[in-house]
Amino acid sequence: MDIHKKFMDWAIEKGVKINGIRPHRFEGRGLGIIAERDLKAGETLLTVPISALRTAYTVPESLTRTLPKVSTIHNLLATELLLDTSSARDPWRAVLPSPLDFTTSMPLLWHPTLQSLLPTTAHNLLLNQKRKLKLDWAAVSSAFPDIKYEEYVYRWLIINTRTFYFLSPLPAHRKLRPSNRDDCMAQSPFADYFNHTSSPSACSASFSSSGYSIMTPAKIKKGDEVYISYGNHSNDFLLTEYGFILNGAGGGNQWDEALLDAHILPLFSAKQKEHLEERGLLGKYVLDKKEVCYRTQVALRILVLPIRKWERFVEGLEDGEKEQGAVDKFLGKVLRDFEQEVKRKIKEVDSLGENVGMECQRDMLRRRWLQIEGMIQAAVGRIQN
Repeated sequence: MDIHKKFMDWAIEKGVKINGIRPHRFEGRGLGIIAERDLKAGETLLTVPISALRTAYTVPESLTRTLPKVSTIHNLLATELLLDTSSARDPWRAVLPSPLDFTTSMPLLWHPTLQSLLPTTAHNLLLNQKRKLKLDWAAVSSAFPDIKYEEYVYRWLIINTRTFYFLSPLPAHRKLRPSNRDDCMAQSPFADYFNHTSSPSACSASFSSSGYSIMTPAKIKKGDEVYISYGNHSNDFLLTEYGFILNGAGGGNQWDEALLDAHILPLFSAKQKEHLEERGLLGKYVLDKKEVCYRTQVALRILVLPIRKWERFVEGLEDGEKEQGAVDKFLGKVLRDFEQEVKRKIKEVDSLGENVGMECQRDMLRRRWLQIEGMIQAAVGRIQN
């Protein structure tokens, strides 16, 4: 029997209700969910009861007591996944990503040179990911010194990439709710087949006291892929946390963005930075698919206005129209400098030898920089027009 059919049967035995959909391997895109028939708007495609979830509350007490009290939910779930050798969840384990899947896609496992060539946002996210993994590994290795690092990292990445936001609705669990949002997680069987889209065609995922439900927002034709949304995330976030990017010029992702700080912050004097800091406007300057953020527009005006007039603009007492041309000149220079950096990064990636990572990893990195280049060029075009 096909492992996916066997897993569906197993999930149904656990109370999961599947309606009009099934797993399918899409050519060139990998595994996802396909509509088996024409689906109506507002149709519930999947219901996963709380009893079928893997959560902090399903981890055996013996394991919870063995790990340090400071252990994260991420660590608890990853450790249990590694230590659980029973056959009870074999059908689920059989359809999870392989270690090779993660090696090819997750920057955490890439060659250090490739990691160093990630865009700033992705690189910062990776550093934070490494920090969390280091803390979790320290906790589990102290309790279970025989566990191998590579085997633990594989399970840690399964939890990182295939969990849903979860807060137990049960009264008995309210006092045990995690204080850290990153720890509000659960594995949900079958729901983790769904791929992500940033378009309004994403099915809605909701949670109640009875479990998770996934519902269609509109009609979906038989044979079409069925998506959910993982959140309003840029491609840098999707790459670092999930191991993929949405394709298309400029990212194919309506939430895509790139950080401009490295090219804007050096333009300010120390005094200007003080004024920006006082107003909460220092840093986090973003270019997205539609525009340069308003925060950037406000900050750049400090370069062309007397400080009192700039403060009046910040307070909404000036419309700033007269200075827009001067601001656009600074912005154009920022974008041209950024574009040159992007071209250098692409050239660096292209010059890497075959011994630096895998071809698919280098290709993913190159495509990400090309997406950022597309956003920059679109922004320059808007200014010129």
